[in-house]
Amino acid sequence: MNLKKLGALVLGTIFFVTANSYSTYNIYAQSSVQEELSKRNLTLSQARQLARQAGINPDNPDELRRFAKANGVSDEQIDVWLKEMGMAGNDSNSSGQIQDLRDTSVSSLDIVETEPALVAIQPLPEVTPPPTNDGLPYFGYDIFQNVPDAFRPSAIGAVDDGYVVGPEDEMRLVMWGATELQYEIAVDTEGRIFIPSIGPITVAGQTIKELREYLKLRLSKSYSGLVRDPQTIFMDVTLTRLRPIRVFVIGELENPGGYSFSSYSSLFNVLYGVGGPTVNGSLRDIRLIRNNEIVTSFDLYEFLLKGIDSGSLRLQNNDRIFIPRRKNAISVNGPVARPGIYELKDGEDFSDLITYAGNLKPQAYGKRFNVNRIIPIDERKDPSVGRVVLNFNLEDNLKENGNYKPTDGDEISVFDISDRLEKVVYISGAVYQPGAYELSDEIRTVKDLIIAADSLLGYTFLGKAELVRTNEDLTKTFISLDLESILNDVPQSNIVLQRLDEVRIVSRTEIENEYTVSIEGAIDNPSSYQWKTNFKVYDLLFKGKGLFDSEQKERVFLERADLIRRNEDGRSTTITPFNLQEVLEGNGIANMLLEPFDRIRIYANTVKEITNQLVQINGSIKNPDVYEYSRNMTLGDLIYASGGFTEDAFLGEVEVTRLVKPEDANSKSVRFFVPLITDPNDKEEFYSPEILDSIIIEANKFELKSRDQIFIRKNPKFEPQQFVRVTGEVVYPGTYTLLDENEKLSNILRRAGGLTFEGYAQGGKLTRNGSQVVIDISKALTGKVVDDIELLPGDEIFIPRIPNTILVTGNVGLQGLVKYQPGKKVSYYLERVGGMQRNSEKNVLLTQPDGSTWEVKRKGLFKDNPKVFDGATIRVLMKPEEVRRETLSPREFLQETTALLTGALTVILLVDRVFLN
Repeated sequence: MNLKKLGALVLGTIFFVTANSYSTYNIYAQSSVQEELSKRNLTLSQARQLARQAGINPDNPDELRRFAKANGVSDEQIDVWLKEMGMAGNDSNSSGQIQDLRDTSVSSLDIVETEPALVAIQPLPEVTPPPTNDGLPYFGYDIFQNVPDAFRPSAIGAVDDGYVVGPEDEMRLVMWGATELQYEIAVDTEGRIFIPSIGPITVAGQTIKELREYLKLRLSKSYSGLVRDPQTIFMDVTLTRLRPIRVFVIGELENPGGYSFSSYSSLFNVLYGVGGPTVNGSLRDIRLIRNNEIVTSFDLYEFLLKGIDSGSLRLQNNDRIFIPRRKNAISVNGPVARPGIYELKDGEDFSDLITYAGNLKPQAYGKRFNVNRIIPIDERKDPSVGRVVLNFNLEDNLKENGNYKPTDGDEISVFDISDRLEKVVYISGAVYQPGAYELSDEIRTVKDLIIAADSLLGYTFLGKAELVRTNEDLTKTFISLDLESILNDVPQSNIVLQRLDEVRIVSRTEIENEYTVSIEGAIDNPSSYQWKTNFKVYDLLFKGKGLFDSEQKERVFLERADLIRRNEDGRSTTITPFNLQEVLEGNGIANMLLEPFDRIRIYANTVKEITNQLVQINGSIKNPDVYEYSRNMTLGDLIYASGGFTEDAFLGEVEVTRLVKPEDANSKSVRFFVPLITDPNDKEEFYSPEILDSIIIEANKFELKSRDQIFIRKNPKFEPQQFVRVTGEVVYPGTYTLLDENEKLSNILRRAGGLTFEGYAQGGKLTRNGSQVVIDISKALTGKVVDDIELLPGDEIFIPRIPNTILVTGNVGLQGLVKYQPGKKVSYYLERVGGMQRNSEKNVLLTQPDGSTWEVKRKGLFKDNPKVFDGATIRVLMKPEEVRRETLSPREFLQETTALLTGALTVILLVDRVFLN
């Protein structure tokens, strides 16, 4: 933006700002300038600040005129603007002009709004939420995230009597009573105000309280009613606008720089105004610097945690606020009131950290805490192991005799206490007061616990109860209780309780609803049934249905069934075998009473037969797998079951191997060849759906046995189409079929339309089975037989664009790409990247664009310097650490010495020729 445009913008901005105090301002002009302000993201306060920075009083039309003319605005345009604002002529009101209250009609439009205390020279930053580390917040930074209005720099409001008046302050002098006057007065740059009929008065350096007394004394010479007794004229002085001061905020914040604030602002106001420190900045040592000396250091923790405001010191012009980098970040997690990441000052310890975190919660484990600490780089024995976990005594470190020293990056974990209870037993179920009870001398046995729970309910099942015991290894043991014996004081039944024992008393309703018996196995209706008193084995078999049917009996094993009963420990079971036929006839254990959770298992009649009979088919078949063998199964049946042949199947003969004795695991196999076509040696006959029926007829003639292995061979004459892939800079990239076994690389590229204008044949790559074949494709295209190789199925050809660059990597001054220069050699490109570093290997690796890689000697007396082709890569390797530490061998020393002498002789020769001739 040129000076003229800037002048017009500032002038228009000033006119707009000034016009806010005048009711005669033209609405159209106001909207136009407001639009300009919006385009440039300026606020009203920032516009006034721009005017003052330009050295102009926005309330003085004479200064406006001079500034506008100096920036190329015509007198006509200036007059139009001034006229629109009612400021035309040199006698217009200015900030220092007197207005007699008797001649002024005061309305709400004439009230001058006070300005906010903060006006930023640059836009204030938008505050973003403070980051977290593994879910833990950095303490204190979130207070700047959404700054409440109570913390923001406020409008002028009430100013205390101790405020010291200075240049650019604006005030209102009001007199009432026998004389009524009102003056809007500004303090000029020399610290004076001008009052009509009184003259200039120096006020800078006086407090408001002192100024009131001083003005009263001076004005009393013209207005004696101010000091008359009784007083007839009254006076008051109030500030309407505080002078701005410029403060520099630097260090760890989003937008360091200069800001303008009200002179009534404090360090605390500034911090909120600029958005506070970044998460890298310190909250514990925010420094106010004045005249290159630290005036105060502000600790925000004192305010956040104790309400102590050490940042209320009033600022002065050109003060600097410095936010240093945070010294450390120590996280604490676990049962504390405020888990988070904290900053500690020098000398602060673990107890201070816990205080900042809101102290320990009641459930904190008081014996120890651990610290996940970063091992300093110079102390790491294994570079891959960068952290260590340390244990410390919590009680000691909360006192002064602790051994924990806070270190930057420490992650402290405070543990929770376990839920383990001491000397407690539990009772639940059909008692009046279920719950936890203390294991004591009064409650030692199961009966004691029942009495403590106000005894049993009326519908309690007395036959059985359960005790669940927690063992030392936290496993559970279930003990069955005879509740009736316990209540009758049978000593063996009234078990002595242990810690964490749980007694469960069941009601008759629970027994009937929850206790079950079941029948399972080879029956039509396996199921569970509700247990009832006097439920017998025969009754459960009858519910199983079908066991009394003659057809069902043929499918079950009548010689044996099992009764499975849970033991008293609740985990193991006891199996009682019985003759199923006898029980079905009402004999044996038919009338035995069942207990809750009893099970009867019925077995199928197949237990007498050989099961798991299998055959396996592999080879050129659609679904090679293991299949279940069935009686009289043929080879044709298995071919159907496996989905039929694939198109490459050889139909001349199928190989079948069979165990001589399937039941003998050590038996040897015999082999059969089953022909499926008329001429078993005809390899020209391939499988087709038209001949499937005739094939199956032949296959059905061969009956399989269990454990047979069938293999369908692949026809050696069958060859599917074979493909290669061509990509990159060719006219027709794509997948191409090999026309014969000997098709050459050059022929495929010709079929692909040849290379495009940007194709680079020398950098082309042929990939086979994931590895690059090192050939020069450009030579293959020109007829060189060695490089024009025969392609194989699956080969991939890639033609890149012309790169025009050489890549130099490794131990050089600056790794990167160098523009290719035709004919240039290795030394040229090494020089372009700063040369080889001292600790480099003597040989560098040169990979030409065709993939061929060579070692090039670049150190010593005789160096190699081959030509480099476009797209090549030069790699300079660094010597291993142990090699670098070795001393030179005698031969290397001789070579290096010879090279130095040769260089010295060359210099001497050049000097001799240049200067002596």
